[in-house]
Amino acid sequence: MLKSIFNPSPAHTHGQRSVAVDLRKLSVRFDGHLALEDVSLQVEPGLRVAVVGPNGAGKSTLFNVLAGLLLPSAGQVRIYGHAPAQHHCLAYVPQSSQVDWTFPVSVRDVVMMGRSGHLGLLRWPGAEDRRLVDESLARVGLTGLAQRQIGQLSGGQRQRMFIARALAQGADLLLLDEPLAGLDIPSQEQIVNILDELRALSISVLFATHDLGLAAEHFDRILLLNRRLVAYGPPEQVLSGEHLTAAYGGHMQAIETKDGRLLLGDSGGHTHV
Repeated sequence: MLKSIFNPSPAHTHGQRSVAVDLRKLSVRFDGHLALEDVSLQVEPGLRVAVVGPNGAGKSTLFNVLAGLLLPSAGQVRIYGHAPAQHHCLAYVPQSSQVDWTFPVSVRDVVMMGRSGHLGLLRWPGAEDRRLVDESLARVGLTGLAQRQIGQLSGGQRQRMFIARALAQGADLLLLDEPLAGLDIPSQEQIVNILDELRALSISVLFATHDLGLAAEHFDRILLLNRRLVAYGPPEQVLSGEHLTAAYGGHMQAIETKDGRLLLGDSGGHTHV
């Protein structure tokens, strides 16, 4: 797992930009458990998609399949027309618990790993590679921490480091598996602001989260999962009472206020805008 996380696939230039993510009747079964069942959808290039659903809905399983870390049991997966096992322009930001933070590498080392697919086995990083790494670190505000060992970073800084690696890689598709989990509010806002700034680069983003309010406010599409695809589309279409009941078993409800805002309430009395 560590090798896959720290050595991403190289980005490719697409003469004609095909569908970013194409899933056709995807099913995944492991340990006798059906984690995903018959999921079909297409994500157009440049869209930001929030992947939401209850615990155990298959969000991380979906990301692992897209990243080529887990094989589907049935169906077809294509990333810009390529199978996940092939080289493609994808960067994966895993959940923090999947990374060995004692690994003796610096922030700059990890970001430079984004260039590994462009370097090959025998070439050392050149001036252009170093320039791209510097630009990527600056874009996420980590220039001053470039030489710090990765275990010394805060949670928000760790997520920004992986986003910088994706930028140095030149990735067209960015997978972020619950990147805000465990972060304080300022760190969460910083990550979201960085993603907002990346819109100009037309990078496709899949972002797993439990925050439906965030999904409604900052994302072009919402993918609502509960092992099966419950709904996929614009937030105002997906976050309906019918869809939320189907996904969360009646524990969530959507209420539209007079001013057009969508209030999402759960059984614990919490409300998200």
